[in-house]
Amino acid sequence: MASTGGGFLIGFGACVLLVGLGANLILGQYYGQVMAWKDEVQQIYYITHSGPYETSINFLDQLSSVPFIGDVSGVRSATSTMRQVRQASEDAYYAINTLEFAPQYLMYAMIFGIVLAGLGSILAVRARSRVRKGTVNPSDPPPPPPIRVCPKCGYVSSSNQKFCSNCGLSLN
Repeated sequence: MASTGGGFLIGFGACVLLVGLGANLILGQYYGQVMAWKDEVQQIYYITHSGPYETSINFLDQLSSVPFIGDVSGVRSATSTMRQVRQASEDAYYAINTLEFAPQYLMYAMIFGIVLAGLGSILAVRARSRVRKGTVNPSDPPPPPPIRVCPKCGYVSSSNQKFCSNCGLSLN
């Protein structure tokens, strides 16, 4: 059982390590390029989530309800575009803030994978050393109980009795 658990921990730890390493390599290619835009994304986010921007969207909504102005001048499309810009800036802002901490978490994942693989190796080695010492042999079934046959009457006894329970003869 310990070798199975050890093998699982080795495999799972290796997978976590490899996924973390691969993600870190991919992230390393683009991290600098994306983080160069952090200040601009924050500025756009703060503008699109400000009071005047919200007031402008509300004003355009009210203006689009006027029959002649809303139909002719494209006010509805302007309102829709402003909402899309606000949503896109929010998505980019949260993505960059998440990306800022990603290398640290990937490093934690790789360390966790190494620890799991190490613990699995320890369990597997301990289980293998027990098998070699002879204390545990998983392929052998447990020994059967001793069977004694009385030479006089032929009675079969499966316990460690010193005398036959049928005729009383000594079984030593």
